[in-house]
Amino acid sequence: MDDQLRPNLTLRRLMSEYGFTCEGLAEAVNNETERLSGQPGNCAARLVGYWLSGRTTWPRSRARRSLEAVFGRPADELGFRSPVPGPVGVTVRMPVTATPQEPPVLRRKFVLGLGTLLALPALPESGRLGMNDVARIREAEAYLMQFDRQHGSAQLSAAAGRYVEHVEQAVRHCTCSGRVQTQLHQALGEMCARVGWLAYDCTWHDQARRYWDTALRYALLARDPMLQARIWASLSRQAVDLGHGAEAVTIARAALDVTRGRRDPRLSTLLHTRVALGHAVNGEKGRCGHSLHRAEQSLDGATDDAPPWLMFCGPDEVAAQAALCFYNLGDYPRAAQADQEALALLAPEEFRRNAFATHVSLARNLLAAGEADGALEVGQDALGLVREVRSPRWGEHLARFRDDVLGRAPRGAQEFADHYREATA
Repeated sequence: MDDQLRPNLTLRRLMSEYGFTCEGLAEAVNNETERLSGQPGNCAARLVGYWLSGRTTWPRSRARRSLEAVFGRPADELGFRSPVPGPVGVTVRMPVTATPQEPPVLRRKFVLGLGTLLALPALPESGRLGMNDVARIREAEAYLMQFDRQHGSAQLSAAAGRYVEHVEQAVRHCTCSGRVQTQLHQALGEMCARVGWLAYDCTWHDQARRYWDTALRYALLARDPMLQARIWASLSRQAVDLGHGAEAVTIARAALDVTRGRRDPRLSTLLHTRVALGHAVNGEKGRCGHSLHRAEQSLDGATDDAPPWLMFCGPDEVAAQAALCFYNLGDYPRAAQADQEALALLAPEEFRRNAFATHVSLARNLLAAGEADGALEVGQDALGLVREVRSPRWGEHLARFRDDVLGRAPRGAQEFADHYREATA
């Protein structure tokens, strides 16, 4: 191949990353030209095609400066070859007039919180956002999800909320293509859904609802019904905790309706457990049982291709939600049996927070069923997880269990209370 017609693969890759078509890049270059010089630009898609094909190896100065401003890097880092190369081993950087270059370290900068426990990738404060920035947001959400599964929400919620503010600030002050914008809205919705859940697990119900309302707005902008269903599943679960059974059922059914015929089996399973919980809060035993049965049926079709946030919803989760249903219905022996099934199915090394929650739930169900010795034994196991798992929501349930133990005063009650005080100090 003629060296003069070598395709510019670097520019092609960057255009893909930033979501540019030839027409879109031409428009962005013209916008930068007008901003830098006050004169309209005349870049066209045909010229961009010349850049990509290698027919133009070094753009003319005005177009080159504008192109450098669009991507925030010099032309020799965009795949172009200067007709007057600099000395061997030296990179020639062409300054962009009136536009400070994005510092090279910016995309490797981190937002820090919790000492060294939390390091989330930052977004640029100006310039243009691309698909790599979307990936950074999703990377942060995955990090929060994993940390929550291992250690609970107490250490995360406030820092995660600040990260959402950081991302929203970047989206407001940067430009992007239409395709990237849709992906940003989706990723922001997913992040807000995660932060809402962290706030909910901290029992900050008003704050959780605000984040979920924001997440719903982004889900609508992204036209993503699956994200809407995810948020409604969380709102339904919150309604259960607040004692609003009818609201929990209505919200979960709305999520089932909007995703009918296209949802993942694990999402179907999760939503049917939410319906069951709502019926349990209302004392509707038959309807609760029917919804739990539908949840189990849906889970039969589950695969490992589900979205990462849904992978927690397996047989152990269904058993744990069944236990909560039986607890709300006052059937404590069946609730304890379901919790025991959940613990037997759970992978505690992966879902340590869920293991803590299920231990607490089993302990209170055994105590309510009259099995004080077993309840205290399981309660001690829950205390063994307190130092590494901080879930204020389930921590409150553990505190109430301690109070109930002291109130019933079985053998070992004071010993458990002393251990509780030491473990939670």
